[in-house]
Amino acid sequence: MVVYLDVLACVNLAMDYLLLTATARVAGVFVPRRRLLGGACAGAAYAVCAVLPGTAFLASPLCELLAGVGLIWLAFGRMPGRFARLSAVFALLSCACAGAVLALGQATGAVLRVQGAYYLDVPLRVAAPAALLCWCLSGLIFRGTAGRDGAERPSARVEIAFAGRRETFLLLCDSGNDLCEPVSGRPALVLDRHAAVRVLPAELAGTLAALRADNAGAQMAGLPEVWRTRFCLLPYRAVGRPGGLLLAFRPDEIRRVDGKTECQLAAICAEPVAGGRYDGLIGA
Repeated sequence: MVVYLDVLACVNLAMDYLLLTATARVAGVFVPRRRLLGGACAGAAYAVCAVLPGTAFLASPLCELLAGVGLIWLAFGRMPGRFARLSAVFALLSCACAGAVLALGQATGAVLRVQGAYYLDVPLRVAAPAALLCWCLSGLIFRGTAGRDGAERPSARVEIAFAGRRETFLLLCDSGNDLCEPVSGRPALVLDRHAAVRVLPAELAGTLAALRADNAGAQMAGLPEVWRTRFCLLPYRAVGRPGGLLLAFRPDEIRRVDGKTECQLAAICAEPVAGGRYDGLIGA
């Protein structure tokens, strides 16, 4: 059988991108499209390498498992506390997709997989409409509701810059979030500690890992001197929970993607927001 590498690369690029996008939507996490595309490109390169002479070992189950973990790492980063969940969702979606492709191949007699990679031995005029239809259906089925218990909840994408690093976060809009700095009254948004590690310097990762609901003061005292002036403690009260203190930092910039925000501080909470489906909270 003759395998065209350009067709193989394009098909696997599209399939991996769709699988990574579906993984993000099912898991309820926001990831920039460029990262999903980067992971899909790596997957396409792996598929091409697997069919080259002398590389049959790449199609082994162990190599495929390692490649899948690598794709998740490239597309989503480490995401402490979520990496295992994302890997499991990606594995389930990949197995479901591979099973459907194998069943379709058996029913039609077409060659749809080569050395563990997806391949379409059908005319482009058939493949293109089918891919478009699948994309539309995935948009209807996985339009962010799977990670929110089927209920639409208002959210906002916010860019935060700190010490040369810039990241985009998906925040749940909460009308009850009135967290602010007591003296100036400046409002603050809230990030869970797993999200905050993406924008804060690597040397603060240990502080965030040790952060708990009752030790914000101790973590503030243990900050490196060079960063201590960029942090503060914010008092808070929550329904059904005792009040306390939140460790907060002053970003270089906070910009809401869909409009302006008055938030100038970012507090860090020790617990995931909405079961980890959002990176934090922002006032509605």
